[in-house]
Amino acid sequence: MRNIGIEPFAGPGGEQRAEKVGHWMKSVLGHPASREFCAKHNMALTKATNEAGNTAGGFLVPTAMDNAIIAVRDSVGAFRMGADVRTYRSDNAVRPRRTGGLTANFVQEGAAIPVSAMNFDAVSVAIKALKIFSQSSGELWEDEAVDLANFIVTEIGYAFAAAEDDAGFNGDGTSAYWGIQGLGPKMAGLKSAVTAASGHNTYGLLDNIDLTNLMAGVLATGIQNAKWYVSAMGYAQTLARLAGNGGGLVAYQRADGTIRANYLGFPVVFTSKLPNVQTTLSGKMMMAFGDLSQSSVIADNSSNTAIDISADRYSIEDQVAVRGVRRLDIVNHSLGDASTYGPVAVLYGA
Repeated sequence: MRNIGIEPFAGPGGEQRAEKVGHWMKSVLGHPASREFCAKHNMALTKATNEAGNTAGGFLVPTAMDNAIIAVRDSVGAFRMGADVRTYRSDNAVRPRRTGGLTANFVQEGAAIPVSAMNFDAVSVAIKALKIFSQSSGELWEDEAVDLANFIVTEIGYAFAAAEDDAGFNGDGTSAYWGIQGLGPKMAGLKSAVTAASGHNTYGLLDNIDLTNLMAGVLATGIQNAKWYVSAMGYAQTLARLAGNGGGLVAYQRADGTIRANYLGFPVVFTSKLPNVQTTLSGKMMMAFGDLSQSSVIADNSSNTAIDISADRYSIEDQVAVRGVRRLDIVNHSLGDASTYGPVAVLYGA
């Protein structure tokens, strides 16, 4: 199995947790030895209540597996790293949003104090089902339980993270994105939508003025916790190229193989869902800068991941089907308007 740099069962007792998860998955598939293992360790197969009937519904995964999937997703999901993540119990919820605050005034002795108010409106979330369906060789499921758990959990975590990034950055409000509107499409025409200089439509043509204009497009309160959101291509051909000429870039490799980088003092967060090409990006979102925790919320349903594993559907091909379900919503809610900056700015190619 491939090593992709993330250790889903990190920490003390990680191998034992992975072993239990591997046997739990095999027991769902019907392996007698794994079912005995799960019975011995009091690991029940519990049907998810928020899915369809018995044949279609998934099983709620053990806590160790759910935590491992979340650990992978949180480690590689760029949008989730920056957004405000909230947990909701219901499928429809309203989150209060601050729209105005108190005002302090210098007032003469005995004069009336002007009245100010804390103003709020609401951000509505509607939980949606994010699903994975895949086929894998039956031979994979004969592997040792620890390796099987590490591989499957990592793949599921990566898939969830990629889908969240795609919706959060690129969602166009259609059914393909569950109705979610991403930063790129939603910010077009707003004051924090920054267009690069004329002709600057590839990462190799962007310059420092384009990037500092992007930074200047962020509301002052969004600077303190701001991050760069960029693809590997954008990082290499823009940030690394400009740093090679004038400095400003610091990067090093962590022990787990991932990269920690910052540019001009602000962290760089990598995502494969922003453009990763050398060709023209005229009119398209190239990168973003700012504080996603002020502009965007990921609403997680409180229930665990649901997994269904079956060898019946594709038995003639010796394939095992895996279906995973996680329930969430993504709302980009505070982006400013045509005359007011927001906490996040987006750079579009000219």
